[in-house]
Amino acid sequence: MSHHSVIVIAVCWIFICSNSALPFFELDNMLLKNFTVNRKETNMQITGRAFPSVSDINPEIGTDLTQVTWAHAVDNRKKLRRALRGSVMMIEADVSLGKLKSDPHSENRPIMAHPPISASDLSLEDFLDEILDDTQYKGIKLDIKSIDVLERALQIVKSREHKIRVPLWLNADIIKGPVDSTSQPLDAHLFLSLTKYYFPTAVISSGWTTKLGKDGSYTIDHVRNMRDALIAAQITAPVTFPIRAALSTSVESRENMLWLLNQIPGSTVTVWSSYGDEVDVPELLDFIDFIGKEFIYIDVHSGLRCRMSRYRAMRSASSWFLGSWSIGRTGRISAGAGLFALLTYVTCATSFLPWNTDSYNIQ
Repeated sequence: MSHHSVIVIAVCWIFICSNSALPFFELDNMLLKNFTVNRKETNMQITGRAFPSVSDINPEIGTDLTQVTWAHAVDNRKKLRRALRGSVMMIEADVSLGKLKSDPHSENRPIMAHPPISASDLSLEDFLDEILDDTQYKGIKLDIKSIDVLERALQIVKSREHKIRVPLWLNADIIKGPVDSTSQPLDAHLFLSLTKYYFPTAVISSGWTTKLGKDGSYTIDHVRNMRDALIAAQITAPVTFPIRAALSTSVESRENMLWLLNQIPGSTVTVWSSYGDEVDVPELLDFIDFIGKEFIYIDVHSGLRCRMSRYRAMRSASSWFLGSWSIGRTGRISAGAGLFALLTYVTCATSFLPWNTDSYNIQ
């Protein structure tokens, strides 16, 4: 390949990348600084302040939200210590009512556990204190598992607000989603109104209940119901929509998520996946490119993340060295692409080693 050809390819690549962003999604930086609510029935004044974003405390990621790293389901002390020692940027954990193992009389208190588990060695108070007292700045994402624990959990977090110098996300499944999901979502109005009352500037992570099925996708009804709930609650905080990777790769899901992002200013998408989900990796990468890396967080287990990295590496290698765009689809690997993919594979395959610890925990 001549030098002129290489230059032409490079210029075209830069032009494509520079025009792949979505200019109509500008992140809303007008977070409320002095929002106050007086709750007469409790005589309590709630003052909201803006929490930092993930990119504020990790400026190296720039605008590429796919670079944010996660520790998932950090529901016990061992996982929490591991996450705090590691290089993850966000720590996600489940909050439910249950018993603290060290206190047999501690029934129905907020603990870190995913139902049906009802006992844990980690209370919500200790979970927060461990993170907030740590010398590293790691964001907090609390996945609220029931309405019963919601306000009690918010009150506990509120009592430590003066110590929070990291991103704060509050998550719940509030809309029934694909595929004819039988799980009951949390009451959308109650979740949104209480999170807005206690933390008007925390990131609201509002999702759908899901069940895997053939040809499942996020329909226009799913996204309209979400849009309507957020508008009815007059949410002005940043919003992210957690979506299941295996259900997000269809054309229908892609178009409907784009529509929803346009409806809610400053919103983003968080892609998640469970072990055992069958995910079309090339289609998932196309979805990410379609929406734009500045609007998508990737919170998936290490196996899927490595598959994504390998496909991305092969595509990049074939584009730069061979001028071929089909390798990710056909599986035809040249020496250059193969070497690049091999390096990525080795990095992923050794993620369990002490010096390259996998930060994602099994859901």
